[in-house]
Amino acid sequence: MRRLGIYAQMIFRYRPREFWNEVLGDSFTLRGVGHFRLSEDANRRMYEEKQAVLDAELARLHIAPGPATTVLEIGSGVGFWTEYLRERGVTRYTGNDIAPVAIERLRARYPDFTWVEGSAGDVVLPAATFDLALMIDVTQHITDDSAFARAMHTVWQALRPGGAFAVTYWDPGMNRLLATKLRLNRIEKPRPLSAYTALWGAEVTVLASAVSFNDKFLAVVRKA
Repeated sequence: MRRLGIYAQMIFRYRPREFWNEVLGDSFTLRGVGHFRLSEDANRRMYEEKQAVLDAELARLHIAPGPATTVLEIGSGVGFWTEYLRERGVTRYTGNDIAPVAIERLRARYPDFTWVEGSAGDVVLPAATFDLALMIDVTQHITDDSAFARAMHTVWQALRPGGAFAVTYWDPGMNRLLATKLRLNRIEKPRPLSAYTALWGAEVTVLASAVSFNDKFLAVVRKA
């Protein structure tokens, strides 16, 4: 019931930092970042299915995260993808989240990694540094277009030339139910992949797009 109360407040006044800090403070689990109506086990199965999709696409594109890979993750949440990368040998990892509680708990869990708190559009990251960036199940929560543009610029300038960016997007064409459209109008915003690539211009090469990823699509792009 508490989660429903948090959502009710958000519908009328969506403040991402406060919302996610309250949600994750209440439930620092996959239910917190996934579907709270499902059990933790059901959420884990869903995340493992998404992990298999990402694994397959990275393998197909010959992108193999490991000890030599410098990785950026925007929206680390409760650390599912952090652990995914650690298990593949990644040691040069920088994680970001808008929720202070997420950064506090993940920093304690992964003290050897670098953590940056704040909105993705406002944090300062080193330029041309990262071989691989991940932004999974995050961008639809950036409902303000100017904040979205700043976030995409933040990631893009932090990628080194030749670096890859794996990002999920919620295409407007996927949202046909009125109830979904009304909810998205208030707290989430779908955008086609073209809204992303337009911000990167001629520097972007799309390696994979429209890859089914639960209720979204996965794209992988490379910085020229």
